[in-house]
Amino acid sequence: MRHPYRGRLLGYNLLHMPPQHTIGKAALEWLLAQREPPPDLQASSLYLKPGTDINTFLERAGPAGGAWQERLSRLGDAAQGSDTGIVGLRAGDWAAVIIPPFPIDHEGLTPTWEHGPLLAVLAARYTVGVVLLRLGRYSVAVYQGEELVSSKTDSRLVHARHHKGGSSSARFQRRRRDEIHHLYTKVCEVAREQLGPWARQLDFLMLGGERLTLLGFLKTCDYMEQFRGRMLDRRLNVRDPKRDTLEHVGEMLRESRVYHMEW
Repeated sequence: MRHPYRGRLLGYNLLHMPPQHTIGKAALEWLLAQREPPPDLQASSLYLKPGTDINTFLERAGPAGGAWQERLSRLGDAAQGSDTGIVGLRAGDWAAVIIPPFPIDHEGLTPTWEHGPLLAVLAARYTVGVVLLRLGRYSVAVYQGEELVSSKTDSRLVHARHHKGGSSSARFQRRRRDEIHHLYTKVCEVAREQLGPWARQLDFLMLGGERLTLLGFLKTCDYMEQFRGRMLDRRLNVRDPKRDTLEHVGEMLRESRVYHMEW
């Protein structure tokens, strides 16, 4: 049976992609199915939970661990600080290090191809809160799996930066700071309204938008503090938070970062 994504994915040349890229759930599932090795081909699988001391774990794993340690070292800090863990899969002379979208709850190194735990994470129907924020516009939403179940999107005026000097510039900057503060306050109110009914059910919370804007919002909104332990580091790359955008964010939540390498 023809895979429903086959034409589109082959057009993207999925088997020969750049060394590092971001890939959605369906595309990653297809890639793993294509790369799954036959029984006579050497393979291995590495799963590291978030917070694991990678070097200690791999040093204790013997020669096989040393081989993976060398591959991971090629990535520098790119994979070391992952708050969702690390998955490594090898088939013959091809290997990939995958940073999954949600935390891996499985750990080990085996001399076989084991992609089941990764597929389970991709398929899990997590309840995820999302706050998308850029100066002037915001969205707060809740997803179950990829389904949007609650949301609110709105805008609030924030003037662009003023480059002229003098007292008028100082007044403008004060007004702009007030506008930003009012925006943060409003988004905090909406977050309370939208996330409140789901607060105990939320598995994770993700943010999207401009980094400095999000940091300012988190410092202003005390309500968000209760989600710190469930807030994932990955920042959603959303240029314009609006209702139409939310339809695609459900798929974006399940994107993984993939590093291809030769074994």
